[in-house]
Parts: sequence; structure tokens; C-alpha cells
Amino acid sequence: MKNLSTLVAIASLLLMSFTVIASCGDDDDDSGDDSQTNDDASVGDDDSDGGIDDNDDADDDTIPDDDATDDDTACDDDTDPGDPIVPSQSYLDRKAAFLAHCDENAAPDGGIYSQACAAYTGSANYDENEIYLHMDLLNARSGNVCFRLQVLLRLLIFDRENPSLPPQLRSDLEQAVLGYKFWLDEPGDSDMGWNSENQQILHHTAELLAGQLYPDEAFTNSGMTGQDHIEHAKPLISRWLEYKGRFGISEWNSNVYLNEDMPALINLVEFSEDEAIATRAAMILDSIAFNFAMNYYKGYYNTTRGRTYTERLLDGLHDSTRLAAWIMLGLAPPDSIDDLDPGDFTACVLATSDLYYPPPILEEIAEDAKDFVEHRQSNSMDLAEGPDWGIGYESLEDVMFWWGLTAFAAPQVIAATFQFIEDYDLWDGEPWQDFAFLSFLVGSPILPWVVEVYEPMSRGVALESVNTYTYRTPHWQLSGAQDYKPGYWTGQVHIWMASLDSESYVFTTYPGGLEDDYMGGEWTGGWTPRATMYENVGIFQYQRPHLFLLDSLLFVDYTHAYFPKLTFDEYVESGNWVIGKKGDSYVALYSQNPTYWSSDNDYELIADGKENVWIVELGDVETFTTFDEFIDAIEDASVTIGNTVIYESPSQGAVEVGWTGPMTVGGVSVDIGPHERWDNAYCYQPRGDGETVIEFDGRLLELDFDMPRRRYWENYAK
Repeated sequence: MKNLSTLVAIASLLLMSFTVIASCGDDDDDSGDDSQTNDDASVGDDDSDGGIDDNDDADDDTIPDDDATDDDTACDDDTDPGDPIVPSQSYLDRKAAFLAHCDENAAPDGGIYSQACAAYTGSANYDENEIYLHMDLLNARSGNVCFRLQVLLRLLIFDRENPSLPPQLRSDLEQAVLGYKFWLDEPGDSDMGWNSENQQILHHTAELLAGQLYPDEAFTNSGMTGQDHIEHAKPLISRWLEYKGRFGISEWNSNVYLNEDMPALINLVEFSEDEAIATRAAMILDSIAFNFAMNYYKGYYNTTRGRTYTERLLDGLHDSTRLAAWIMLGLAPPDSIDDLDPGDFTACVLATSDLYYPPPILEEIAEDAKDFVEHRQSNSMDLAEGPDWGIGYESLEDVMFWWGLTAFAAPQVIAATFQFIEDYDLWDGEPWQDFAFLSFLVGSPILPWVVEVYEPMSRGVALESVNTYTYRTPHWQLSGAQDYKPGYWTGQVHIWMASLDSESYVFTTYPGGLEDDYMGGEWTGGWTPRATMYENVGIFQYQRPHLFLLDSLLFVDYTHAYFPKLTFDEYVESGNWVIGKKGDSYVALYSQNPTYWSSDNDYELIADGKENVWIVELGDVETFTTFDEFIDAIEDASVTIGNTVIYESPSQGAVEVGWTGPMTVGGVSVDIGPHERWDNAYCYQPRGDGETVIEFDGRLLELDFDMPRRRYWENYAK
């Protein structure tokens, strides 16, 4: 590091590790046109189980099932097909209501996604200008056209069954699909993104559906036949489904990007000719719906998120998943039919699908859990775990897996990242064009060294294994990512929030230094605290490491809170506390460092200092009777901050936690992770296990990703 150009190159290399994610989402809301079977080898197994690891040495899977014999650990023996999964009438009613509204408003201002409604119903209420606009993007291979392609392919599929497209439009659209570049290993330039988890399943699904539409035709860009494209896409889809089914979505709880994953998955259920792919896609959709039931509160996705945007956090929540959650589970009901957005991506795809619908048990769980739930969950995978699950760091397939976790610049991956950008001539496309001047570093030993030096950033942006926690009562919800990468720099991550309703909620962040940017900016991403939560209490310790050069060039020395004081019925400031009331619900927020309100807005509470500790406690009229009683109790609570934070909570007693080690409440260690895949009153699934079993009120849903098999029982007897 002897000259400025070297320093700039190193700083730019680090910037690549987080700005690259921006390529996944200028188009963030995407509603409207916002221009194996192996034998398990268990001891005593007679190999007749078809490959499922039943985890029971004595079980031979040959006993006829009577729905009463619990002869393996999942639910019952493998000979029982279960009951047919049929949609609830309420689901069908919601779907029909949205479809009618979407079809009626598809033209002239419904947006590209609503065109699927016009094709599905056969009304032909098309907005041809809108279709051609996005067809032009398809031909230009521009931006996130992979979102639009899911619906453009639907138009062609529906038109095959019930012709309604104008002939010239049909022909032009067919030629655009045949000339598309479906994956980065095909020839031709593009500025499309291939990087993110959602983009990958969108591209792969589009390739499969296009191949099925035109199996014998030669695609003009690739020179491959449609059948060749099918064979290319299927293993890529299967790999994506396998890991997401086992470990969950890496962009966890994203109120933006789940709205991209779901349409691709629904398309696989609806149109894939491979039954295993369709089944696994349906099971991941079930898992997403189950996740909604565990995390939605009073109609909003008030929870920690792997990826989100500032405009989705400030001035009331704005979730791209709301209509999907409503159609699927009845969550987040609109005030009127006019509140239904006819251009909502997932809603349009759900409403025009016949083969996917959530098992009724999930809707019943959503209703049962609306007033109380304690939920623990894990998502994603650590970089170091990859080889344990057959994922390396050198092949294209493996590197793309890590890119899907935004691990572009992680020490294990950086050398291959540069090599594949070079091999596939990506330097001129998004986002790599901004770093083309670093192309001379391809093959250089400096790459792993630099990212090791700046590991809090280079690895920080990777969406590795996360343990999330949600505790809900009728009065409030606390949700967060327990102990997630403390002291690391992240992009678009939202660590925690305490909610009283859709307007009155509180969270803190340590800005990442990218002013006015949705990556590591003022309110998303940035430096992660050691976040630890139990029921109604959370302690968030912020410490930023020293990083040579970047400390003075990029970083800021303050933390801040979002506390929208004008949305509360009352709020008071007392010492280090700000305390708010909304209806019968209360929240108190503590800062170790002195705070002051921003002069630019009415919601930002700023605390200067490179390090800080924030504490939140939630309460309600049932626990404290009155707001004044809650204020008195909070004012009397002592806080001691040293190597350990000790908070004498008026509701929980002594809560203690340090930068490392356990969190104790009343002297007893509480569970802050690592969590299992699912751990709540309805499901317990070990992390990495291939089978999800969800139970409620005599009903049982089994999602077996290994078989694969999706079974449901309306009256299950153990």
C-alpha cells in the first residue's frame, strides 16, 4: 500500500463486495411496471421405503397404515398417501376477488403483471403497449427483465390453451423468447443480473418453461433446442430447490424479494413437467406461507429481514408480500377492493394458477397464531459449511450458489468471482462494469489477502446462517436476528424491530457510511450489533472494528433509532429513555450514550459515539395497568454497562449479556441460537433436515424434500 492508486484499488475491491447487490434491485417493489433418490442405509432398513430416511432402525415401512400407528419419526408409514390437499373456500374467494379486479384493470394502467389475468380469463383486456415495452427490455436483455419474463411466458402458455393474443403480438413475443439469453454461459451481451438468489431461480424457471413451450425449435441466441434448454435448466433448478428447501431462503423474510421468488416457484408448480421439481417448489411455497404466519403482525411483515429498502422501513411499513400473504392465508386483509393492486407480481401469478394453493392447516395456524407466538427459525448456510453439503468454492455452479448469498467477495470465493467475470465476459455488464479497472487482478494472489484484511466487510455482506426470533402478543411483537454477525458490515439487512402496530414501531441501526444509499446506508445494512432478545426485552450492543483507510474515508461515529414519536398517543423522555404509548401497548427505548432528535425529521433519535448499547422493553395494559405505571417501572430499572450489560427489567428481572457468551434472564441462560430450521408450537425441525412436519388441531402437513413428497391429513391420529 505504497501509493494512492493501490489504496483506491483496494477500497474499490471492498466496495464491490457490497455495491454489487445493488444490481439486484433498482426495481425493488416489482408490482406494476416499475419501469434423489438414495437408500438411507439405516441399520435394519429393508430398502423398501423408496429412499426416505425414516430414522427408525426397526421400521421396515411395510406395515399397512391405519393412521394410528406412529411407525416412523415423521408421522406415519410410507404407504399412506394422506388426504387430498384441497384449497379452502376462503382461499378460493380471495383468489377470485383479486382475479376479477386484476382482469378488469389490466388495461390501460394495470402494469405488465396484470396482463396474466387478461390471458388467464380469456378476456383479452390487454395493454399491448405495456407488453411491447417489456418485450423491448427482453430483446435488449436489460436490467431485471427476468421478473417480467415470468408473466410474458404465462401469456404464451395461456394462449396455447385459449388463444387470445393478437397474432402479431404473439409472433413478436415468441421471437423475443427464442432470442433470449437465459443464463450467463450463453453467448451475447447483456446488462442483466445473474447474481442474487431470486434472480437465479427466475432465470432457471424461465429457461425451463421456454424449453417446454418450444422443445424442438432452435433458440436463436444459444443455438440450443428447447429440449437442450430443459436439460440445462433442470439440474440448476433442482439444486436451488434442494438447498432452499433444506436451509430456507437466504434473503430471509425479505418484504421485497420474496415477491420475486414466489412467482417463479408458482410457475414451477403450475407448468413444470418434472413432478419432483413441481413438488419441491410447492413445498417451499408452503414454507414461505408458514413463515408469514409466524412473522406477520397486525397485517404487516414486522420482522427482521435479510434484504429490504429504506422506503419499506420509514413512515409506515410497505411490504411487497402483503397481497400474497392475504391471498394465501387471509393475513393483511385490504380495507376495500380498491386497495388491491392489480399489478402485484405474486398476487397476479397466484390468481392465475390452478395447481398451487396452501394446505388449509396453514391458514388455520395463521389465525391461531395472530395473538401469540414464540418462534425460532434458522435460514441459510455459513461459508465454512459448504463442503459439508457438497458445495465448494471453485466450480461455476458452486460460485453461483455463493453469489446467491451475496458472498461475492468472501475470502473463499473472491478468486473464482474474478475468474468467472473474466471467463463469461461480464466486465461490461451490471454491476461489474464499475470495477472493470480491477480486471488486471484476475488470478492475482492479492485478492484473498485483501478480503481477509477487510473481512468484517467482505464476508459481512454474505447472507450466511441466521437465527431469527419472534415473540408476539395481542399488544406488541419483538422480532430480530439473534447474535447475527456482531461487528460486521452488512448491506440491506434489517436486524430487529419492536412493533405496536403498522405505524408505531422502533428499531436501531449503525449507518454504514453510504449516504442516501439503500446498501449500508442510513437505515439499512451498516454495522450489525450483537442483538439478543428474550420475549419483551432486547439488548443491542454496537461495536465497530478499526479498518485501515476506510475509517476516515467512509464510516460515521453514531448510532440512531427510528422512533416515530408523532405516531404515538403519548411519548415521554426520561433520562436515557424514550417511552411511547399506542392504545394499550407500550415501548421503552434506552441509549447508553446521550441522544438528541434530528432536526431533519420527526422520527430519528441520534446517539453520537463509535460504540453504544440500546435496550428495548415492551409492555401493555395487562402487565402494567397504566402507562404511568410502565413509565415509573422503567425509570426505576437500573442499567449497568461494562464488559457485561446488566439490565434490571421490571418484567423479567436481571437480564445479562456480554459481547460474547450467553444471555441470562433471572440467572438462567435463554436460547439465542443457533436455532433449528423451525422451532415453535406447530413445528420442530432440526436444521439441515429434509423433512418438515407441521401439526395443528389434529391436522398434519408433511413436506419431505428428500423423497420428494407433500402429504396432508385432515384427521391425523398418532
